[in-house]
Amino acid sequence: MLIVAAVALAYPLGQTGFELGAYGELSFENKFVAWTAVTATLIVFAVLPKQFVPVPRWQLWILAIPSLWMLGRFAIGVSGPGAHVHPLIFAVGIVSFVICFPYAIYLIVRVANPGLTDIRGFRLWSILAAIAGIFFVLGFLIGTWNEFFITCQDARIGRLEVPEYCLSNTDGQGSQ
Repeated sequence: MLIVAAVALAYPLGQTGFELGAYGELSFENKFVAWTAVTATLIVFAVLPKQFVPVPRWQLWILAIPSLWMLGRFAIGVSGPGAHVHPLIFAVGIVSFVICFPYAIYLIVRVANPGLTDIRGFRLWSILAAIAGIFFVLGFLIGTWNEFFITCQDARIGRLEVPEYCLSNTDGQGSQ
């Protein structure tokens, strides 16, 4: 169970660390993926019979928070050059990503394989937290020093923001 939990956390935390290291913020695509996963979880648990929902139904309201973030972005708007996100919408987004997304994953795991949520003991939780932290930090460091890891072609294929070192070449193609 520890292995599955560690692997399940490695990618999203590594990706989040990478984006924060490379760009200093999370992409809308990353936030949108989290919103869709949490909202789909909410919808499924709302229509499932009570005996298949692993928590009291009133706790599912937590999974609605990311939709408030999405509605807030729509209502307030974030378009236009130099537009900034309203601080309240930003705060709801942080809560959505840090609390709601992991909670949705936890609920899915509880239904799909109840034994995976039986990690007991401080030592196992500490190991899991350390593994999660390591992948976040590694992602952040790789993002910060992405010129050592990502070629200009990698950036184009992966739809990443084209790094400065790719634009500095006179032909616009970069040297890597």
